[in-house]
Amino acid sequence: MMKNVVFDMGNVLIRYAPADFIKTFTPNTEHQKLLLNEIFYADEWQQYDRGTITKEEIIENASKRLPETLHASVSVVMDTWYKEMTPISEMEDVLKRLEANGYHLYLFSNVSQDFHQFKHIIPGLDYFDGLFLSSDWKSIKPEEELYRDFFTHFDLEPSECFFIDDLPVNIESAANLGMDGHVFDGNISDLEAHFEKAGINL
Repeated sequence: MMKNVVFDMGNVLIRYAPADFIKTFTPNTEHQKLLLNEIFYADEWQQYDRGTITKEEIIENASKRLPETLHASVSVVMDTWYKEMTPISEMEDVLKRLEANGYHLYLFSNVSQDFHQFKHIIPGLDYFDGLFLSSDWKSIKPEEELYRDFFTHFDLEPSECFFIDDLPVNIESAANLGMDGHVFDGNISDLEAHFEKAGINL
């Protein structure tokens, strides 16, 4: 019996699109490509989500790989990267209905400590029973250790949890540990159909 519904954050509850942010930051397409590759798509970004590298270290390392004309931009990008994110507002109604029907709700996200700067934009945050951030645990999805820590921390049975994430690899890791789930692509009706299939009442 499903008792808990677990939500990823990026592109499930809020829109996360670094390429769109960079376009608002600079119109120079070459600069956009460089900043994306050396900040968001570099290995350090996963370390940032893991909580094993600081913002200052990302700035220092990225600057070493970028032309001097972009050094000042790196700091600004790191201070503002989350400010263009917007809530997926339709999800608040989903959360509200789940909570009203007695389900426990959890946030399970790969995210740095910058989370505390933008958590106010997450729709329905007050409905959550618990927040589980990768950077607090020094591990990231899809590493199974993080899932085990999640289950242990909240004393949850995987078989009683349903997980929504936008990345198939993360849903696959959940399934390997007994947690059913759905790869969310923005289609609320499809999500609702998967809830019904899993025996979750909305």
